[in-house]
Order: sequence, then C-alpha cells, then structure tokens
Amino acid sequence: MKSNEVQGFTLGLALADAIPVVLFALILSSIMTHFHNNVFLSGGILTIVGGTCKVLWKILLACRKKDYHFLNRPLFIVLMPSGFLLMLLALVIACLEGEANLLGVLRACLGFPSVLFFIPGILGLVAMTIYVKCHDKSDAKNNWIEQLTNSFAQLMFLLGILVM
Repeated sequence: MKSNEVQGFTLGLALADAIPVVLFALILSSIMTHFHNNVFLSGGILTIVGGTCKVLWKILLACRKKDYHFLNRPLFIVLMPSGFLLMLLALVIACLEGEANLLGVLRACLGFPSVLFFIPGILGLVAMTIYVKCHDKSDAKNNWIEQLTNSFAQLMFLLGILVM
C-alpha cells in the first residue's frame, strides 16, 4: 500500500487500531494468571508486538504522511501468525502433558455466562475476516469498520474470560 493510496488515515484511526491490541494484552494477562506457560506468553507477546507495529505504522502514516511499509505488512504478517501459532502449540503441549484440561476450558467457555460473550466474539472475528477479504484495505472507512469490529470481538473475549 503506497502512502498516496491511503487517504483519510488519521491519528484517530491509528488510536482506534490500538484498542484491540490493548484488549488482547488484557486478555493475555488474564489468561496468564491461570495458565503459567512461557511459550504461550512468548506467543502472546509476539502477537501484541505485531499489532503494535501496525498501530505505529498508522500513526506514522497519519502524522508524517510517510509509509514505513516494513511496520505494516512484513512485521504484522510474520509476528501475529507466529504468535498465535506459538500460543496454540503451547496449549496443545500443555494438554498432552496434563498441565491443562482442554475439555475443562471448553466447558468453561461454553458455559453460562461466558458463552454469552464468546459467541459474539467469534462471530465478530468471522465478520471482520470476511470484511477484510472483501473490501479495499486502503480505504479509511473500511479500516474504521474493521477496527471497530475487532475491538468489539476482543472486548467480548475479555469479558468472557473475566466471567469464567
């Protein structure tokens, strides 16, 4: 994405992009109070760093009107999936070694009242993914919709974890 293609990227949009990153950090810290696993934590930190790079890219784009491309796609695409993969791997290994009970976690997520938050969170992520695939990423309006949807989903996950 070239800087002349990203009309309307404002500091407000960059700050809105930071909301899901902050919410994810709160989710990670909430999980870490119950699941003490350094690989999981490392994956969560990689994910947060990837999201922070994208936020920084938008801040620089909005304030300096210059595209620091390396902060957007390369770091975002490498760090976030790597982080989520590490988190998933840590969870699988912990379950296999008896350190975590996957059925217990699923039961807690699908139980009342947490299910009232997890289902909208999942639907929000699905909607955001479909929206991102179908719309122009360089349009600021589309970015607002994407970030607000992501913020909603992350908030739902955080609330679901807090009520478990």
